[in-house]
Amino acid sequence: MLRALVTIGAAQVVTMLVLLVRTKSLALMLGPDNLGVMAVIDKLLAVITQTVSLSLPFAAARFLPGRWSTGPREFRALFTQMRNVLLAFAIVATTGALAISWVRPGLWGAALLPYRTVVMVAMIGIPVAGLVPFLQNAVAGRMQQNRSMAIVFLNALVMTLSVAGIAWGGLVGYYVAFAALGTALVVIATRMATEGTSASASTSGPTERVVAGLPTQIWRFSGALLILTFVAPYAALFIHYRLLREHGTLAAGWMQSAIGVSLAVRQVLGAAHAVYLTPNVNRGGSPASRMEWANRFQITLCLLAGLTVPPLLMFPAVALRILYSAAFAPAAAFVILFVLTEMVGMLSGTYQSLIVALDHLPFHLVSNMVAQLLVVAIAVTVVGPLGIVGAGLAGLAAPIFLFIATMLFLNRTYQLRMSPPVVRRLVWLLLCLLITGVFGARFPDLSLTTLPMKVAVYVLVVAGFAALLTETERGRVRTIVEWVRVR
Repeated sequence: MLRALVTIGAAQVVTMLVLLVRTKSLALMLGPDNLGVMAVIDKLLAVITQTVSLSLPFAAARFLPGRWSTGPREFRALFTQMRNVLLAFAIVATTGALAISWVRPGLWGAALLPYRTVVMVAMIGIPVAGLVPFLQNAVAGRMQQNRSMAIVFLNALVMTLSVAGIAWGGLVGYYVAFAALGTALVVIATRMATEGTSASASTSGPTERVVAGLPTQIWRFSGALLILTFVAPYAALFIHYRLLREHGTLAAGWMQSAIGVSLAVRQVLGAAHAVYLTPNVNRGGSPASRMEWANRFQITLCLLAGLTVPPLLMFPAVALRILYSAAFAPAAAFVILFVLTEMVGMLSGTYQSLIVALDHLPFHLVSNMVAQLLVVAIAVTVVGPLGIVGAGLAGLAAPIFLFIATMLFLNRTYQLRMSPPVVRRLVWLLLCLLITGVFGARFPDLSLTTLPMKVAVYVLVVAGFAALLTETERGRVRTIVEWVRVR
């Protein structure tokens, strides 16, 4: 498992380097103000896209691995059904969004009225934004995580190349380029998903009932999560839009840069959830065996995060200058909030995948809705007086709540819990993130006076993880050391 996660992480590092070019280019070409506007438009696009996607990208990770185990022909049949329905909804949504942007642009929010044309052009990217995650999960459903990661890389390349459109058309040019290049990516990814399969004359199994192009179990799954696909991206949009309205475009741009650092962490460490964890826990097995698998995944994730994230948190200003520019340096004090949000979200997501795999959709729906409503409620209260800090605290509330609720549910329903080694490593990880994050917020820059202290803190972090290594991990370390010594 360690090798798989390291391989996926290495692929994501390459992807992140491509996205670094995009992020840096956007920062230099747009500046904090326009980058803040773009962030709000992207959040609006996410609300529409994720809502009309009907959770079909998530359903792909839930149902297609089982179909692949049945046979390529059955996989192809269900994939085609899901793809066609998703495409139809995306086309209808694009038409409706363009009509609203033309006739009643004020419905998107008064703060976006000056950017009416940009918003309208951005809507043509809805089909691409909806289909790419679905295709990525479909390929992962074939148990081909490396090819799934190739789609992630190509998507990053599309977003990076789209920046060239800014040179001739500003934000309008970017969204036009994204729609064009993204369409080509959809064609390539579709071929990856269907390679080695053959079209089936029968698009369903003998006992399946098909309604409006999909098996009823898929509709039940998507229908159960429909409201969540709106509420979750809406909560993120609400936070960013409220900050834009209350504190202006500059603050929105600074917050987006702090979020950008946290997204870099998720891109490197979080990809394994979609392409490795979710397909495997959905292949079958008892609740106990799936929990054991999730625990092994979690303990490895904690180790990798503990070795890679603390250095980033101790030098947030350096990270912001690399990713963006010196104009975004004021965001260094807020990086810890957003990185911590992503990390707790990934740690919680390991066990949330079990909730869905074990078919407890009502609990998954209710708990996630409560979490997102909690985000909105806190944002209403604190974003105005606290600005970016308030926005960060509001966002952090959701994964904390979900982690607690998920573990209580698994324990009550199946008597499942994290193993003691996982608990010890997870607690040490969170403690290290808090300490290094606060240290980095207090001393964000790279300086000769603080560098020795930061090195000492990191040595302490590594020593703690070394003491928590399992016997299996210690054996692997000894093997590596022996191999290096012999060489």
